Amino acid sequence: MKKQIQSPAYKQHFKDYDSYIKGRDYKGKMYQTAVKEFLIWLENYGIQTMKEVTTKEMLTYYDYLITRPNQRKQGTLAEATIRLHLLSIYIFIDNLLSLNEIQKGFYMPNPKFSGEGKNPRNTLTVDEILTLYQHSENLLEKALLSVAYGCGLRRGELQNLNVNDVQLHSGILVVRSGKNNKSREVPMCDYVLDNVKKYINERQETLREKQIENGFFIGKKSKRMSGENLNKTLKRIIDRTQNITIIDKDITLHCLRHSIAHHLAENNAGIDFIRSFLGHSYINTAYIYAIRNKKQNKRITLI
Repeated sequence: MKKQIQSPAYKQHFKDYDSYIKGRDYKGKMYQTAVKEFLIWLENYGIQTMKEVTTKEMLTYYDYLITRPNQRKQGTLAEATIRLHLLSIYIFIDNLLSLNEIQKGFYMPNPKFSGEGKNPRNTLTVDEILTLYQHSENLLEKALLSVAYGCGLRRGELQNLNVNDVQLHSGILVVRSGKNNKSREVPMCDYVLDNVKKYINERQETLREKQIENGFFIGKKSKRMSGENLNKTLKRIIDRTQNITIIDKDITLHCLRHSIAHHLAENNAGIDFIRSFLGHSYINTAYIYAIRNKKQNKRITLI
């Protein structure tokens, strides 16, 4: 890899950033070093201007960071170093926005490092999600995947979901009491909507002769399923795949939520859309930085 920035535009961006950092008396040269490496990487990757950078490139750069050899000792970069790299780029992008050099930001991976010996929450690829669908044995299991992954609901939100919270006519799922008692509306793609509709029709037929239960996910005793039972249902689907890669990831319901967040970011969904979709209060959530983006009101088409 080249050791110096070649592009005149990138040189000017770096000069502006360097002045910005020095003006705020940031200690050390790491803030500049990290951004310099980032700009050189963009040149090598074929990105000529900052306006061309999207979430896809940032995810690729993150993959580069976590596998880059440590130049001072054996192994790869330390977690704290990766975090400082990402923070430096965040400041750099924010400065470009303030100077009107770019018009919108994009997502950057921002894992919450949990210390030595602990692994970050695992996620599934789109193909692995499809594998789970293929090994679902009934409509309830497909509906669980559709709502947990396709709608990004938390475990408690899945447990508390009621059948009348699913508005089939508008393709909207309403979370009436999410985290911090906040409600939100989640759009369903056609595939998710179809699975949910089939499950609701079967559910209504099953409960026709029994006491009516308002819970969306109903177990064998015609009672609302607990979060624990829903998680066990997911584990049964996973075991059924006999896919060692998926099984070794130790996937839970919340991992499906992280998976859809990751896939939305990869598909360049807007900051406001993802924040609203997941019910996050702040943009610096679980594993992505997000800065000043335009809202994109669109249906999800990941599967």
